[in-house]
Amino acid sequence: MRTRRTAATVPRELTARSVALGLGVGMALTAAITYLALYSGVAISAAIPAAVLCTGIMRVAMRGATVLENNLAQTIASSGEALAVGIVFTMPALVLAGVRDDLSYWEITLVCAFGGILGVLFVIPLRRTLTLGSPELPFPESTAAAKIARAGSDGARSLAPMALAVLAGALFKALVSVVQVISGTVEAAVRVAGRVVYGGVDMSLALVGVGVIVGLEYSASMVLGSVLSWLVAIPLVAGPARGDLVGLAWDTWSTQVRYIGLGAMIVAALWSVVETRQVIGKGLRWAFAGLRQKADGRTRQDDVSPRGTAIAVAVTAVCTFLLMRVATGSDLVGLVSTVVVLVLVFVFTSVSGYTVGLIGNSNNPSSAFAICALLITALGFMALQLGRDAGLTAGVLFVAAFVCTASATAGDTAQHLKTGALLGASPRRQQIAQLAGVVVFTFVVAPIVVLLVQAYGLGTDQADALQAPQAVLFANLADMVFGTGAFPYPMLWTGAVAAVVIIAADTVLRRTGRSTRLYVMPVAIGMYLPLSLTVPMLAGALLPGVLRRLTRRRGARALEAANDRSTLLWSGLITGEALVGVGAAVPRWLGVDVPLVLLTSPILSLAVFCLVIVTVVHLSQREGPRRARTSRT
Repeated sequence: MRTRRTAATVPRELTARSVALGLGVGMALTAAITYLALYSGVAISAAIPAAVLCTGIMRVAMRGATVLENNLAQTIASSGEALAVGIVFTMPALVLAGVRDDLSYWEITLVCAFGGILGVLFVIPLRRTLTLGSPELPFPESTAAAKIARAGSDGARSLAPMALAVLAGALFKALVSVVQVISGTVEAAVRVAGRVVYGGVDMSLALVGVGVIVGLEYSASMVLGSVLSWLVAIPLVAGPARGDLVGLAWDTWSTQVRYIGLGAMIVAALWSVVETRQVIGKGLRWAFAGLRQKADGRTRQDDVSPRGTAIAVAVTAVCTFLLMRVATGSDLVGLVSTVVVLVLVFVFTSVSGYTVGLIGNSNNPSSAFAICALLITALGFMALQLGRDAGLTAGVLFVAAFVCTASATAGDTAQHLKTGALLGASPRRQQIAQLAGVVVFTFVVAPIVVLLVQAYGLGTDQADALQAPQAVLFANLADMVFGTGAFPYPMLWTGAVAAVVIIAADTVLRRTGRSTRLYVMPVAIGMYLPLSLTVPMLAGALLPGVLRRLTRRRGARALEAANDRSTLLWSGLITGEALVGVGAAVPRWLGVDVPLVLLTSPILSLAVFCLVIVTVVHLSQREGPRRARTSRT
């Protein structure tokens, strides 16, 4: 017999302070991840930093807060990350493809809002199967977030060092981008056998932190790609080394060699679609099983009502059509694009939920889903013989943006619903909180993306330009499909062949049972990016090995604690640097010349950079103070 909960026994959950905390933490993390994804093409998960910050702040400043309030704050705080990923990977392609002269604040806002809302709504009917009826889905990141929420005292102890790391990251970035005492890039080029050989490293603690978080395989793959471009292709393509060698290397990369990376990214994108076919099939079978379970009547009134969900989907669909109609300039193209969006968003949100449950939200292949959407939409337009004008290019890019945003949001929603299930939270309140977070953070992502692109530039060869490799990929895919772009095809074919060789090598490694893998997309992205940007990531990826050696005599528990401290400190440094990167864009956007150069010393810059890294490693492996044991009475 079930006991009915009374108002006195139900823990507080959806409260003003939990919403305010989630929005405050989420704004900082969303701004940081938006900057990082545009700058480097890598977006890290906000789930664990959000869990630590929310848990620590509640423990310190909000006495009496419940674990459910904490969970709801985390749900809101990390919802902006998914929107940032969906927008950053796709919408800048409109400018790169020549469809728009500049990014539109309102277009980004509306795609962000409608795509995010659809991503949440399409997960709601699958919630019960997702969180309760699929024991084969371990939800690794949901389990970790639930543990942090329960262990409130650990979150409180982690808050102070993470806050100091945020301040340190902000100060370091200010010394690079506001008042330049530390050079943004330390680089040099030499003449070897009559050819130019370039080397460089960006003074970015955020990139080191990304390497710590994404791991050695991913970072090493990116550096391998950069080495192939900068130390192999550029010396061969540039010709005899004369004059300004650094300028020669950058000019050769900008005008020729980076298209090798683009060709490799196109093949890698198509291969990612092939690789996800089994996951898509399993995810769809799982989704339809969940819908049948709803139809059998085995549901509880724990979710947003089916009627409310259906009405919200219908209203969002109408709004999506109106946006598509204006964006493409055609009723027919707008209608076809809207139908494709609704069908593919349902398909890929289902697959996202399954994928997140299986391997975690950090591995949600939302960009692969968007590539599928772009190609399917383009084939549909061709089948209808709609021509090859700019409206069609806009149509396929908007569909890709919707699918990328919705699938990323669906994965985030699924992860938090599972965390809530582990903690005993109300699914309905979580769904409302997720929708509220989507709406609010829409107005955070859009202005930041527009500001950063206008202030720093997009895809140029300037040292501080935003590379946005995924957006470059989407723009060039659209150009190729509709034949509106001119490309150095020998370079593209060279990259395509290199990608095929990498895929073959990875297949051999996998089939021979080797633990080491050679993932083609990171290598391809590395081939497109500057070498100076990927080197700090490799340095960061090597740091866990350094910690392992420093703590090997203290046992596995000491190593685990050191890795946890390292991740928290680097997450703080990433956040601090990214926030100043966003802030420094404001004076540039206003026409103020920043940074104010006070000192240009490569040796000093490298020394300070290395000193900070060594300090973080030391703090990570240092044992914290022992806690006195307490007993409960």
